[in-house]
Amino acid sequence: MKPAAWVLLGWVLSGKSFQGEAQPHIECYEEDGPHPELEQEHKFTPADLFNISIKIVEIQGMCNFNITWILNADASIKYLKATKICEFNQGCIRCDYSEAFQRQTMSEHQKWQFNFVGFSVEENTNYFIDAYNLPPANIDEDHSKIQKQLTSPDCEDNSLKYCQNCIEKGSLWDPNITICNRKFELEVNFTPSNFCSKYKIHLCDSHKCDNSILHVVPTTKGNSIRVSEKIRMNDQERNVIFKELIPYFPGCQNDCKRYSYYQTVCNEEPIPEPKATASIVNKPDMKKTYAGISITLLLIVCIVAAVLYFKSKHGLARNLAHFYPITAQKPITILVVYSQEACLQHTVLNFADFLQEYCHCNVIIDLWQKRRIAEIGPVQWLATQKGIADKVIFLCPTYSSALCDSTCKSIIENQKNSECMFTLALHFFCSDWKMDSSLCKYMVVSFNETHPDPVLPSPLSICPNYFLMKDIDSFCRDLSFSQSQRYKAAKKWTWKFKIRPGLQL
Repeated sequence: MKPAAWVLLGWVLSGKSFQGEAQPHIECYEEDGPHPELEQEHKFTPADLFNISIKIVEIQGMCNFNITWILNADASIKYLKATKICEFNQGCIRCDYSEAFQRQTMSEHQKWQFNFVGFSVEENTNYFIDAYNLPPANIDEDHSKIQKQLTSPDCEDNSLKYCQNCIEKGSLWDPNITICNRKFELEVNFTPSNFCSKYKIHLCDSHKCDNSILHVVPTTKGNSIRVSEKIRMNDQERNVIFKELIPYFPGCQNDCKRYSYYQTVCNEEPIPEPKATASIVNKPDMKKTYAGISITLLLIVCIVAAVLYFKSKHGLARNLAHFYPITAQKPITILVVYSQEACLQHTVLNFADFLQEYCHCNVIIDLWQKRRIAEIGPVQWLATQKGIADKVIFLCPTYSSALCDSTCKSIIENQKNSECMFTLALHFFCSDWKMDSSLCKYMVVSFNETHPDPVLPSPLSICPNYFLMKDIDSFCRDLSFSQSQRYKAAKKWTWKFKIRPGLQL
């Protein structure tokens, strides 16, 4: 039974096959000792191999020889049964042909060609490879074979540097060495390899390196963090220089590649020692320093005097205006919730227009968002506006009148859901009124000059209440208006709501 130590990785045909003919392929396996054909005498034997070529290939981290051989194109090819390939240190491989050869060549008169991948490759190693066809020549006949001798390159060569055994010797490792020279200290930084846990730093007293110092670096295998080794030096060693970094990989130990290239990231020169004559030399410099300090103090005194003069002449507020200019205030957003009362409806839109036009606020009322309320529902709409609004104003009647004019009645008929929205908002927001920090967000506004006592639902009694126009100043102040804005707002609001109370919506 044939052992399956090697498996065929590929064989090459340099042309087109003939239709209907069975094409030979090879099956390769290890064969130790002499082949059985030596015990037999053969009437006809095949010719020698025409040529053999060898290359190094890397497959899944393993480096092997790719051996390709070409058969002679003569009639003896029909007696060929196998080809045997041996490496002096790794044994022999036998490749049997599955079919007898029916033709001397492949299509287009090209010679038969096969290949096998096997025999591991190490760096800087001599290899002796023999190849011959079976059955061999009989006893007392010439046994011809092709011999190849080659030496593999080192791990720096592209054909080997990506192989696992070379990677474990540092073929892909870049230590990225940086040096920092300080007074009585040399700092060496480098990136360790995952396959090495022992390093030494080679130092020299000069470029000729008459005296060498080997500094051992303690590291941990697999540590990918940069190593920073600070080497302290005495007076005699202060001029030592970095020579090279020596790694000790398990696969090469003392014969590993050494790294001497580095970059200097800092170079601090020693600070000269102070001399006894320094005090004499520095006397003129001290006079200049005292003169500078005196001038600086004089300037500070002048500035302080100027500030005090302007303060007494023009007042503190006017002076501060030069240093702190008034910045533009960001408009606030106000949600207006109103009650369905007969004579209150005609003021809702005028009140909203007033907040927008003269108070420069963003106003939200349900009258302007009917479609949105219908899409998401009143509860979700109130929850959304609660997060947007800076202030929530409840418009409440001061006195419940029995009769309304025709304009108010028509509005009531079109706004049947306003009382539902008012009641819903009352219950939705009342949970915030338990905390003082949230209570300042809510305001109650009512205006009726005939009956100044407001009619409020009991939950609203805890909120700040403003009677307009009497409380216009405090109302505007709590909305963070400036003094000029309050004056204009009070004047316009008096004209709009007091002089023209019947203005239509």
